[in-house]
Amino acid sequence: MCVIVTVGVAGFRGDAAAPFRAAGFAAEPALNPTSAAMPRDAKRLDITAGGCSCSFYCGDTPERPDPDIARRRYERKGWSRAKIDRAIEASHSPRTSSRRNDLSGQFTAAIETLAKQGARVTLLAHMFSGSFDEPFDIAGTTELPLEHYLKTENYFPEDMLVTLVA
Repeated sequence: MCVIVTVGVAGFRGDAAAPFRAAGFAAEPALNPTSAAMPRDAKRLDITAGGCSCSFYCGDTPERPDPDIARRRYERKGWSRAKIDRAIEASHSPRTSSRRNDLSGQFTAAIETLAKQGARVTLLAHMFSGSFDEPFDIAGTTELPLEHYLKTENYFPEDMLVTLVA
């Protein structure tokens, strides 16, 4: 099971794939038939790192683990109080140290580059359990302020067309 993030870029005169490629991503024409639901004038690209988007798609909401649940789980494993405290503190610290979040930041920066150059960007993420070519249902469409998207570091709903607006 892997996530693929498809980006629709409209109103951009340059190479819409360039900011993603410059950040180290593969940016190939979207092949899934569901991507046709994006705006008609958008160039549709599947953005991947290592064959899928799992390493940078952050999901629907910036979740933090419940510290009480985590503490009980670590206690059952026999962890010391000090080790548990460090693990809980690490889970609540800024999430910029992992490779996933480094890539997420690079993806977000590529989106910001396009937006600053006047592009209208639409995002679509889907968790595939079979072929990447199989169509899937879209839950709906929504708009998300670009500023909010940038502040939340690449969080947007799965299976929903999300258009970023200035």
